[in-house]
Amino acid sequence: MKLTATKRTETGTSASRRAREEGNIPAAIYGKEVDTVSVLVNRKEFEMTLREVGANGVFDIEVGGDTYQVFVKDKTTAALKPEIYHVDFLAFTKGQKVNMTIPVYVIGEEEIEEGVVSQSISELEVNVAPAEAPSDFTIDVSAMEIGDTKHVSDIEVADNVELLTDVELTVVSVSAPQIEEEPETSADDEMPEPELIGEEDDEDSKE
Repeated sequence: MKLTATKRTETGTSASRRAREEGNIPAAIYGKEVDTVSVLVNRKEFEMTLREVGANGVFDIEVGGDTYQVFVKDKTTAALKPEIYHVDFLAFTKGQKVNMTIPVYVIGEEEIEEGVVSQSISELEVNVAPAEAPSDFTIDVSAMEIGDTKHVSDIEVADNVELLTDVELTVVSVSAPQIEEEPETSADDEMPEPELIGEEDDEDSKE
């Protein structure tokens, strides 16, 4: 998969805003063995590439005749709408290992009859050759009961992946659901009986 980018000739807030209005995303390509290059990528082409290779997928970017093998290291989105403002591409050479962030997904929640599942960690940091990186990690909670926890050490990691996240950290736990107790009503809280207005006056008029 190859994505074509153009070098940025203008920088700054105004230039970035114009680029986005024209359907482009400001981006940077950098790496241990490459000089940082500021570029623009077409938004639709970039989104199509991510759909095809996945969030941690590896692909090529061609810039002015130079080709870089990259993955998305980071991307910044707008605060109020799902629009990508900037992307960082990390370039690497074949066989080079880099630090990557891999998402963690919980499966099997529907199998738990009692208890509330709480996920504490949503991603792991690893050191791996990008082409060999997993797209995600999964942790199965279907057999867990109230009071059970699973830690980073319980996630299966391939031999070619070096785990950088603390293995003692809790990834997911199952706790008892909170039961809301109804407040006790006292005698003072009881509604007073309504006073019948006019009843006494009617009796007086009969005398």
